[in-house]
Amino acid sequence: MKEKRLTPRQREVLDYISRMIKKTGIPPTIREIGKKFGISSTNGVRAILSSLVKKGYIKRKPLVSRGIELVKEIKSTLVPDASSVSVPILGRIAAGLPVLAVENIEGSVVLDKNFFSADRIFSLRVEGQSMREAGIFDGDYVVARQQPSADKGDIVVAIIGDEATVKRYYPENGRIRLEPANPEFRSIIVERKTPGFLIAGKVIGLLRKM
Repeated sequence: MKEKRLTPRQREVLDYISRMIKKTGIPPTIREIGKKFGISSTNGVRAILSSLVKKGYIKRKPLVSRGIELVKEIKSTLVPDASSVSVPILGRIAAGLPVLAVENIEGSVVLDKNFFSADRIFSLRVEGQSMREAGIFDGDYVVARQQPSADKGDIVVAIIGDEATVKRYYPENGRIRLEPANPEFRSIIVERKTPGFLIAGKVIGLLRKM
């Protein structure tokens, strides 16, 4: 089932509930949520919570002060402030859609602006070991700057149909060679005008869970 989209305020409230549960072990009250977001009316908070219930993100226990329960895993992280940037995490990328189209985005991660600018960057989860010798492993998240071209030898995110791959970029006569960094994998050769093929961006960083 496709995830129902949240408004910015619903997302902020949901993230706050998630953070409070992780920090204190209990959900916030309606009044605490109202105070946090400057919502003077408890009915205003209840309306937001009702929307989160309808969209399947939380459950509420009637007549219980802290009766909020998370249902879905929160895919986004903290709401970014002036010193950070929210970077979209891409899932499967449908052919014909712009790379950062809403349909391609499955979540987001907040990063420090000192490391990454906010200029059209995105993240993608790596699957497999084809870039192992470049220090990129299965389960890592590459951070890329969206751009339609690259220099020889750059590590890029390339789109072939509705699949994304991370490889080194080598332009040749009339074609592109996408080179893995693992001798166990073969190069991918693509003609320049192959339908559904494009360079989505250049890899500029790496995120890894320890």
